[in-house]
Amino acid sequence: MHRLGVKLTAGLAVAMAAVLLWLGKANLRVLRENLETTAVLSARSIADIIFRATHDSMMHNNREELMHIIHSIGAQTGVRKIRVFNKNGTIQLSTHAGEVGQMVDQRAEACYACHASDTPLEKPAAQHTYRFYRMGQERLIGLIRPIENEPACSNAYCHAHPPSQRILGVLDVVLSLEPVDEALAAHERRMRAQVLISAAVLVLVGGLLVWLLISRPIRRLIEGVNRLAQGELSWRFRIERRDEIGALARAFDHMAEQVESANRTLEERIRRKTQELEAAQQKLIHTEKLASLGQLAAAVAHEINNPLAGIYTYARLLEKKAALSGPALEWVQTIQRESRRCGDIANSLLVFARKQPTQTAPCDLRTIVRYTLAVLEHKFQGAGIEVIQEIPDLPPIPCDGSQIQQVLTAILVNAVDAIGSRPDRRGRIAIRASLTPDERVDIAISNNGPPIPEDVLPRIFEPFFSTKQAAAGVGLGLSVAYGIVQRHGGEIQVFSKEEETTFHVLLPLGEAAKSAAPESSDVRAEALHSDR
Repeated sequence: MHRLGVKLTAGLAVAMAAVLLWLGKANLRVLRENLETTAVLSARSIADIIFRATHDSMMHNNREELMHIIHSIGAQTGVRKIRVFNKNGTIQLSTHAGEVGQMVDQRAEACYACHASDTPLEKPAAQHTYRFYRMGQERLIGLIRPIENEPACSNAYCHAHPPSQRILGVLDVVLSLEPVDEALAAHERRMRAQVLISAAVLVLVGGLLVWLLISRPIRRLIEGVNRLAQGELSWRFRIERRDEIGALARAFDHMAEQVESANRTLEERIRRKTQELEAAQQKLIHTEKLASLGQLAAAVAHEINNPLAGIYTYARLLEKKAALSGPALEWVQTIQRESRRCGDIANSLLVFARKQPTQTAPCDLRTIVRYTLAVLEHKFQGAGIEVIQEIPDLPPIPCDGSQIQQVLTAILVNAVDAIGSRPDRRGRIAIRASLTPDERVDIAISNNGPPIPEDVLPRIFEPFFSTKQAAAGVGLGLSVAYGIVQRHGGEIQVFSKEEETTFHVLLPLGEAAKSAAPESSDVRAEALHSDR
C-alpha cells in the first residue's frame, strides 16, 4: 500500500510539474504576443506622429525642416531608424545619411508582401505593414506606412502629382524590442521560480490527498473483505462516497446483501415465472377466443342464411304480387333491404372467419350513410339524439357497400349506447367525410358521450371484449367492423377526450375511383343493392 501511495504521489508531482511548465510557456507566449502587439501599436502611433508632423513640410517640399523633424524623433530612446522612400524604392530621407539615394531591396522581408507579384500592392494589408527581425543581438520591429496622394498633393505648385497616382512613397520606422525582451526575460525567471514552489506545494498536498482518499480507504476495504471471507455476512462498509472507492464499497455491500437474501431472490424468481405463465395462459385463452369466433361466425351464418333468404324472397313476392303503395310499399322494401343486409352480415362473418377476399364495387358514400341512418332512425329518435351530416360530393369508393354499412352501423350503435349513459345532456352525433392528403376517404363519426377510459381504449376492437352488460352484447360489433375495414385496405382510428369521442374510418380510393366522375344517385343505389 505504501508503494502505491508513493507511485501515485510521484506521478502526480511529475504531471503537475509538466502542466505548470506548459501553462507557464503558454502564458509566456501570450505575454510575448501582447507585448509585440503593443510594440506594433506604438510603432504605428510613432509613424502617424511623424506623418502628421511632416505633412506641411512635405506639402511645401521643405527638406531641411523634414530632416530636422525626422532626426529629432529618431533621437528618441528605442527609435533605431526613420526613413522615407518613394514608390520606386529610392530612399529620399533617412536618419542614417549614408542610405539617402540608395534603392531598398524589394525582395527583403519588409517589401516582399507588396512586391510578390509584378504589380505591387497599392496599399498592403495591416498584417503586412510590420516585421520582426534581428540585427546582431538586438531584436527590432520595422513598420511601413504608405504616403497616399491627397488632393492637396496633386494640386501643389511645387511638385504636383497626377491624381491617378495613389501612393507617393513609404514611411519606414524601425524600433528596438529591447524593453519587450527584458520584460519577457524577467517574467520567465519569475515563472520558473513559481513552478518550483508550486510543484513542491502540490507534491505535499497531493501526497496528503492520496493518503486520505486512497491509501486509508483501501486498507479499510481489505479489512472488510477479510471479515466477509471469515463468514461475517452482516458486515457492511457503509462508505458514503461517490467515487470509485465508494462504488467498490457499495459493490461489496451489495454482494453481501445478495448472499444474505438468496432465499428471497429465489422466491421472487418463482413469482416472476408464475406471472409469465399466467400471461402465456391469457394469450392462449385469447387465441382460443379468436378460434371460437371463427367457428361461431361460420355456424351462425350457416343457420340464419336460409331463413333470411326466405324472408327476402317472400318480401320480393309481396312487392310484385300485391298492389302496395305509400308506407306499406316502403315497409316491404325496407324488409327486403334489411333482410338482404342481414344476409350480407352473415356472409361477412364467413369472410371474417375464413379470411376470404371482399368483393368490391364503386359505391356512393352518401347513399351508404343515408341507408344506415334510415335503419337506425328509430334509435336516434328514441334517445333524442341530434344527427349532423356533412358529406360532400366525393368520388365513388371501391368497397362492399353492405359491409361498410355494417361498419357504420356498429360504430353508430356504440355511439347511441355511450350517449345513453349520460342522460344529463342532449345527445349529438356528427358524421363527416373528407379526402385526406394521401388520397383516402376519412369518415369521421363523433359523439358527445362520455370518453372511453384509457385502459379500455386499446381493447375496444378485441373479439368478445365489451363494457356493456352481458345481455346488451357479446363484444363482436367493433371487432367485425375492424376486420371489414382491414380487408378493404383501410384502418380505424379512435380519439377520445372529455367532450367528444371520434371514430375515423379511412378507406382507400384506388386509382380508378380517384379519376371517376360522380355517378347519379340511382346508379349508385343500384350498384350498392344489386343482387349478387
